[in-house]
Amino acid sequence: MKAVIQKVLKGDRDAYRAIVKEYGSVVRACLAGHLSSTDVVEDLAQETFVAAYEHLRDFKIDQDFGPWIKGIARNKLLMHLRRSYQHGEALEKLRAKAAEEVFDEVTKRQEGDDVPAVDQLRACIEKLPQRLLGVLQARYYERETVTVIASRHRTSVSAISSLLFRGRKELQACMSKSRSS
Repeated sequence: MKAVIQKVLKGDRDAYRAIVKEYGSVVRACLAGHLSSTDVVEDLAQETFVAAYEHLRDFKIDQDFGPWIKGIARNKLLMHLRRSYQHGEALEKLRAKAAEEVFDEVTKRQEGDDVPAVDQLRACIEKLPQRLLGVLQARYYERETVTVIASRHRTSVSAISSLLFRGRKELQACMSKSRSS
């Protein structure tokens, strides 16, 4: 591998393909152990190899290349996870604010109606299938992330997101039906 790295350092870009071929599966395996999306794994692997190419002059030729490139992959992974966490945190704040506004609205009595909207909501919640109710409670009452819920139910994040969407729609339809009757 030293000879290949020296070729790349001398300007032979095509020689870098041998490095990507040699370490591609190692880098992807390191990333895949922490990520569920193969698209994200591929993106981060590509970022890793670009960064390694750009900083190849910093590599000490007498050392093993594997740990060095895995270190770059680890840093790319950590940066990705931080960005995802920050994005998720902002999204969670937005959802919490929306939920608070919805709750405030629901708790107001409907005009000319003796039954508070919150009682109607409770009645609608009781009509939900058990699995759907459990997922809604985990997400909105216990404030679990969709990823945690998906892991516990041994399903995908998109399946839980779809279930949450369906649950919100069912509650909305039930509340609309309750208002009109």
